[in-house]
Amino acid sequence: MLLAAFRGIIISLVILALASRSLSYELKTRYTTIVYETEDQLRRFNREIRLGRLSYLMRDKVSITMGDEVRNKIDVIVERVQSILEMFPREMTFKLILLSSDSEVRATFKNRYGKNVDYVAFYSPKEKTVFVSIKDVEMGVLAHEIAHVVIDQYYGVPTPAKLHEILAQYVEMHLKD
Repeated sequence: MLLAAFRGIIISLVILALASRSLSYELKTRYTTIVYETEDQLRRFNREIRLGRLSYLMRDKVSITMGDEVRNKIDVIVERVQSILEMFPREMTFKLILLSSDSEVRATFKNRYGKNVDYVAFYSPKEKTVFVSIKDVEMGVLAHEIAHVVIDQYYGVPTPAKLHEILAQYVEMHLKD
């Protein structure tokens, strides 16, 4: 009797664990792995990232699918950020996690760092990961966070937070020059 109850509890826990596990997809680019939950998330992210005057940088890129277009846009932004900063890390790789809203970004930050913030995106140097709200993303925000990645990976050692922020803001200001 006790063994049957114990077995029932174990089965329930396994089912609960499997049900709560969210499926995610990955899209690899030259520099990053983009992680998202649904094709709709990726589609919305693609719509929100407008290159504007930087569109000319896409002219030699082939974009047959939406995934190709996202991949090319991200790589163009990374390369533009590197160019602005004049920093070209040897092995530049990071993850880009697409979250549905700023509240998910805030909850993720709180979970990792124990602080309440009002961010729509942030970079976690320990995880080499950018978290971004697709609801609030724009090219400047994304370039700002990618600047943190470039700076972090260029120096290879922790740099002062104020220096990071000044350089990331510099990227945002000069992104469309």
